[in-house]
Amino acid sequence: MIAARQGALAFESGGAATPTHTYRDDERLVERARDGDHGAFRQLFEHYAPLVYRVAYRMLGKEEDAADLTQEVFIRAYQHLASLKHGVAFQAWITRLAVNMAHDISRRRRPDTLSLDGAPPGSAEGGEWQLAAETPDYVTHVLTQELSLQVQQALLTLSPDHRIVVVLHHLEGMAVEDIARTIGVPAGTVKSRLARARAELKRKLAGYFEESG
Repeated sequence: MIAARQGALAFESGGAATPTHTYRDDERLVERARDGDHGAFRQLFEHYAPLVYRVAYRMLGKEEDAADLTQEVFIRAYQHLASLKHGVAFQAWITRLAVNMAHDISRRRRPDTLSLDGAPPGSAEGGEWQLAAETPDYVTHVLTQELSLQVQQALLTLSPDHRIVVVLHHLEGMAVEDIARTIGVPAGTVKSRLARARAELKRKLAGYFEESG
């Protein structure tokens, strides 16, 4: 059984997640979980907890915070499972839940982040960002191959709105259209945020890119 105990998720021993997992598995497991099968929800947790944790860590920057948020996301998902109309959409639903909760925490903290909605730092008023191309570049390579402390710190300087699109696109491999549906903005907005975020990350990590190149 799944239960909230002192801020953690507790499970009875049960079956492990299947080696290969499909959307149809999600549909089946969600239906079973709705009928009170706690082992089914455990399988959903075991399969998707790593995804939720990665999103949480890259948004919040601390392992303890990411672990706590992962627990909170699945507690909330369990409590509101009946609101999910189609079990086949569980991955998108749990991802959106994780993104929204991490985004809310990031906004409340109001860290010293960089707004990418105005002109670049040091430019004349009205100056424009030099946007990175849509093709794979050093930013993609560094983010996907080696998420070092330096890269993570640079990522955390972006505003939550720009950070999350980088996390979902470059680190989780989500398509622009899927990101747009997940965070509830037009695809064009996602593309614009990605381009601005890539340009700023590339500027901040210029020395790193030179070494990698």
